[in-house]
Amino acid sequence: MSGKLRAAYILALGFAAGCQARIGDAPLGGPAPQPSVHPSPSATPSPTPSPTVAPDPPFSPAEARLHRLTKTEYQASVRDLLGADLPTPEDLEVDTTLYGFTTVAAGALTVGPRAAEQFETAALDLAGRIFADDARRTALVGCSPASVDEPCVRTFLERFGRRAWRRPLLAEELDRWQGVARTVAAQLQDPWAGLEMAVAGMLESPSFLYRVETGAPDPQHPERLKLSGYEVAARLSYFIAGTTPDDALLDQAASGALDTPAGIEAAARALLADPRAEAALLRFFGEHLRLDRLDGMTKNAELYPQMSPTLGRSMRAEIEGMIRDLVLQDDGDLRRLFDNSGAWVNDELARLYQLPGRFDQATTRAEHPAPTARSGLLTTAGFLALNAHASVTSPTYRGRFVRQFLLCDEIPPPPPGVNTNLPEPSASQGPRTLRSKLEELHLQNATCAGCHVRMDPLGFAFENFDAVGAYRTTDNGLPVDPRGQLDGRRFQSAKDLSLLIKDDPRLASCLSRMAYRYASGHLETTGETRVLKDLAQRFAASGYRLPDLVVALVTSDGFRYATPGS
Repeated sequence: MSGKLRAAYILALGFAAGCQARIGDAPLGGPAPQPSVHPSPSATPSPTPSPTVAPDPPFSPAEARLHRLTKTEYQASVRDLLGADLPTPEDLEVDTTLYGFTTVAAGALTVGPRAAEQFETAALDLAGRIFADDARRTALVGCSPASVDEPCVRTFLERFGRRAWRRPLLAEELDRWQGVARTVAAQLQDPWAGLEMAVAGMLESPSFLYRVETGAPDPQHPERLKLSGYEVAARLSYFIAGTTPDDALLDQAASGALDTPAGIEAAARALLADPRAEAALLRFFGEHLRLDRLDGMTKNAELYPQMSPTLGRSMRAEIEGMIRDLVLQDDGDLRRLFDNSGAWVNDELARLYQLPGRFDQATTRAEHPAPTARSGLLTTAGFLALNAHASVTSPTYRGRFVRQFLLCDEIPPPPPGVNTNLPEPSASQGPRTLRSKLEELHLQNATCAGCHVRMDPLGFAFENFDAVGAYRTTDNGLPVDPRGQLDGRRFQSAKDLSLLIKDDPRLASCLSRMAYRYASGHLETTGETRVLKDLAQRFAASGYRLPDLVVALVTSDGFRYATPGS
């Protein structure tokens, strides 16, 4: 961009500064809405509730807030607005997580000075690419104006603004952005330059960078805010499709169709049939299972010669393939993730599993030959390698994952100053298994046992698999003992434990809670307890089908209402 064009852009944006007064255009560096500080209620339902248990509190939705687009959402939105073949900006802040999800962090993030520069550069670059190409700019604008005062210019700004800001622009906002275009066009004697700067400014606006949720008072419940149809459309689209709402969904918002649960259900089922839904829902599982850590996974190459720079990505592809085939494409029972003998492998992962046959570099569905010690997600190399150290396994990590991320049982961090390293082996003791060391260090030590008794006995189930997930029968030359118990229910192997998890009612409660957290973009509050319990019950009653959970979630009061923010 020339210095002359940039100067005109800065000057023109000063004209549009008035639109910064609305909440959708709050200053980029303004205070961030804070995540809920309410503790997450236990996800463990009691099979025989005591009559003395206090009733759940009345439903109270979470506070309304701004949600900054994640990097992935930003890139997808840009592609849908400007063209799928347009290079998307990569030089943006890396997404952070809060309470396990980037979407929750997005509800607490502001745009700092460095990020503001990156978004400005990205907006100017994107607009510059579009308007430097005669065919692209004409297709985007819909006409070839000789002046920015031609009627088609305002029609374009109205149409583009609604897509970019996910709501209709007010008349005064249209006036301001047409004024930006007019100012730049007059200075540079080029209406296209004026429109280029208007588009860049709208892409840099907080109304694009944030999902704005303000709601309006609900006449039936004055203490609540009911999200508008446009706000619901944005929530639906970013949750299910991973991108900005299209014109059809915005039209439904305009018609009032998204003001009722029935209308929202119809829209949600249409989005679930959209090809984009698969990638968006896989992203939820990827964040919940921490699959991004597989991309840069490292292990001791001397101890594990199977390790390669691409093995972690192969492991990630297997877990994603399992979820895609068993849960998303088949609309299957999500519990099949814990009870199947499938393997989604390429050549190097097939060799780690010692599968017979020939495989290439593409991920292919295969079967572990019977009898097999493997049974679904918890015995994939990806899960086992993620929850292990570089040189040895970790029953603690593996057990903690099952306890925290599948059963939603909170495990506090170690007390400050506690040495979590294993002591060096004593030559007088002879060889020992890791299990025997941990039983002495963690379970016989009163300081450690309170937490480790809830993790290690679950993790021992996976000791037949080493730190890269390869099967073994010995540890340090001694037989592996994978037996253990889950809250009084005994198992003999990892396969047994997987079946216990599959049939545990806490699984439905936990997974529905995590989906709610991800979709709503906030840590669930005590006021949402009833919504969460209803979701778990409806999920289980549906046969654990993910599409039914999605529909139950987006039609819930928790998804459609908010309370005024502090």
